[in-house]
Amino acid sequence: MGFVAVARVTEDRWITCSVLDNVEFGLKPTDELQIKTTICDDIRKNSRSVIIDNVNEDDEFRNHHTPAIYQFQSYISVPIMHQDGTFFGTLCAIDPKPNSLKTFKVREMFNLFSELISFHLNLVEQTIENKKPKKNL
Repeated sequence: MGFVAVARVTEDRWITCSVLDNVEFGLKPTDELQIKTTICDDIRKNSRSVIIDNVNEDDEFRNHHTPAIYQFQSYISVPIMHQDGTFFGTLCAIDPKPNSLKTFKVREMFNLFSELISFHLNLVEQTIENKKPKKNL
C-alpha cells in the first residue's frame, strides 16, 4: 500500500498522527481532511473495519464519493480503540492500484497493529496521568 496513516478521528475532525506516504498523497502529521470526505467517519460511527480490494469492482464503494475524491482503488481501515473501549481513530491504508486485502493475513496484521497502537496510547495516557501532581488527602 502506498499510503498508510494513523488518524485521530472525532465527530468533526480527521487528523493525521503518523504517516508513511510512498505515493505522494501529500499528508503530514497534524494535517487534516474534512471528516465527511472520509470513510473513517463511518468507521467511527460503527467501529467496524472497511476493506476494499478494488473500488471499481466493489458494489458498495464503486460510486462512493471518497474513492473519487482521493483517487484510490484499494483501501483498508481498522478502528483503533482506547483500552476502555472508546474510539480513538483509525489505522488506514490506500493505494491507487487494486490490491488483495481481504485475506486473513492482511486483516489480522492490521488488527494486531491497531491493538499495538492502542496499547501504546494507553501507556502514554497512564504516564501523563502519573506525572500529574497528587493532592494530599
